[in-house]
Amino acid sequence: MSQGLRPHFHQEFEYDTQQYYDSKRHCIVKKIGYMCMICGRIRHEKYDCYMPPPKPKDKSKVLERNKRRYRE
Repeated sequence: MSQGLRPHFHQEFEYDTQQYYDSKRHCIVKKIGYMCMICGRIRHEKYDCYMPPPKPKDKSKVLERNKRRYRE
């Protein structure tokens, strides 16, 4: 006969990690799943990862270089 688990503090390890883009908040979200080594309970946490804005593309340098190249 099984007696079940004794009360315990959960000893967790990283079980699963997923990363996706949340279009409502416009940021990348990391969803990490933790599993208990004793009873197998799974717990999830979400982290908002900051997504820096894209770097501006400066075409002025390229245009000046092309002007110099074809001027001669």
